[in-house]
Amino acid sequence: MRYDCAVKVVTSAVMRELDRQAICDVGIPGMVLMENAGRAVFEHLCQRFGPVAGRLFVVLCGTGNNGGDGFVAARHLRLAGARVHLHLAGDPDRLRGDARSQFQIAGQMGLRPGEGPPPSGIKVDALLGTGAKGPPRGEVADAIRWMNADANPTVAVDIPSGVDSDTGSVAGEAVCATSTVTFGYPKAGLLVLPGALYAGEVVVSPIGMDWDVLEVPSGLRWIRSSWLAGHFGPRPASAHKGDFGHLLVVGGSRGMGGAPAMAGRAALRMGAGLVTIAAPGSVQPQIAARMDECMTLPLPEEDGMLGDGAVQALAEIAGRCDAACVGPGAGRGRTAQQVLARFFQALDRPLVIDADGLNALACHLASLDSRRAPTVLTPHPGECARLLGCDSDRIQADRMAAAREAAQRFRCVVVLKGARTLVADGRPGHAAEVGINTTGNPGMATGGTGDVLAGMIGALLARGIDAYEAACAGVYVHGRAGDIAAERLGQSSLVAGDVIEAVPAALREIEGER
Repeated sequence: MRYDCAVKVVTSAVMRELDRQAICDVGIPGMVLMENAGRAVFEHLCQRFGPVAGRLFVVLCGTGNNGGDGFVAARHLRLAGARVHLHLAGDPDRLRGDARSQFQIAGQMGLRPGEGPPPSGIKVDALLGTGAKGPPRGEVADAIRWMNADANPTVAVDIPSGVDSDTGSVAGEAVCATSTVTFGYPKAGLLVLPGALYAGEVVVSPIGMDWDVLEVPSGLRWIRSSWLAGHFGPRPASAHKGDFGHLLVVGGSRGMGGAPAMAGRAALRMGAGLVTIAAPGSVQPQIAARMDECMTLPLPEEDGMLGDGAVQALAEIAGRCDAACVGPGAGRGRTAQQVLARFFQALDRPLVIDADGLNALACHLASLDSRRAPTVLTPHPGECARLLGCDSDRIQADRMAAAREAAQRFRCVVVLKGARTLVADGRPGHAAEVGINTTGNPGMATGGTGDVLAGMIGALLARGIDAYEAACAGVYVHGRAGDIAAERLGQSSLVAGDVIEAVPAALREIEGER
């Protein structure tokens, strides 16, 4: 993705209000914004495909303002010497306002809709805009099917037609674009799945307006390194390990000692000054043998998992730590889950709950009620479904709504993992914001990467970073480290340890943003 303006992400309603203010309050005529939008599409076509003179471009337009942008792009292509075939999906009498004016201008230049099926050429999708909802129908659906059947590249205007700009959902036919030129701010549907799969490369153009001067809240943010860079940088010469937080990792069970070990190692790579891993007594020696840099603590156990006496021991060590990461590999035994739930209630430090910690929470939903310190939950869709009492299909149908619901219900920060991880802030007194992460790759769908993420977020909490920002930074660096590892090793061979080893390179990139 190329990013040319701020990290705000908008819905169609927010963008409509921004457009209204730009026109009515700032005084930029809608015709000028449309002209600039079409020109931005033309410039992208030139940048992506080189000289356009003599080449054939098929510009498919609808009867709304998106079509108006397409008429402008077609005109600039014609002026640059390109061969242009204009296709109008709909009755021209339905054109209104600025779109009708641009259609008439194009007609004065000899650009009139062609008859019959369009020829094969580089395509511009200007059929439907961000306000379109539901499955495309009639001539528009026919045009989308034609575009997807043609082998030439497609550039979408603002949003691929058929993709819901707010949720990324696809209800019927949808354009599979090579790239999308969007205006003002990125639309949510371009960044989340499945819409992101249809958008191709996303290019954001300001179209001649400083949108940041219009204070219209969106509640959505694109998680990017430029936003996070302030949390990372050179350490003071006088620094000591106590300056960077002490994280307690609680987990492990018979056969699952690797999970807390990976969380601990990831926390150290993320910059934690100290890490203590607390695990059942029979598991602790295995962890200590593989973790030279971490301290370890044996806990009372039952059947290879945490036992009754563990809560007191955890309370004692927690008093000397700055944050806790609870759950990796802890197991689903009844006693172990009761121990974790009681620890949630007793702990007065920032807390990350992951893996079997989430299973314990699902069985003891009231265990967070008395907590006052920040809490971050890191569920995958199945775990989120258990917490909300539904099935994972509902979670995946609208991931943004599910993340918001979980965050608000538990009054905490929720990291809904998966492709395009979401971070939702539901804490009372905080902005109900959702961060959208676009780093990461399918190679990270392997055992242990969730434990790595939990440890990374825990390290940032231990440093005293705000819970929402810590979660956003954690998921961004985690995904970027996965991308770096995949570039080196390929996606098929990727394992969780490779992600940990790539964290330093990811952090160096972010430090470069400073």
